[in-house]
Amino acid sequence: MENQQIYLIAGEKLETIRQALMSDEVASKANLVFKDAKLLTGKDGYYIRVIGTEEQLKRIKEIIGEAGKEIEEQEKGEVLKKLKEEDENALAGFGSLFG
Repeated sequence: MENQQIYLIAGEKLETIRQALMSDEVASKANLVFKDAKLLTGKDGYYIRVIGTEEQLKRIKEIIGEAGKEIEEQEKGEVLKKLKEEDENALAGFGSLFG
């Protein structure tokens, strides 16, 4: 069963965290999306959306540690809504290429 978490991290930590997640055998197998928070909510930093197993989520939380924080439910809903809109807009644009 897959679960989902969203973290907010400071911009200067992005590359360090990204490299740590991608080089980890467990964490790298999760679905990871990195998005500029300014574009989604106007906040500084980056969101990391994680979809994965309990083991993957636990490992990712360990790697991110104090560098980021898991966001609250209200903000999580807002971020997920914006990510979904982006995906739908991208699919609509892609569909019009072949429509």
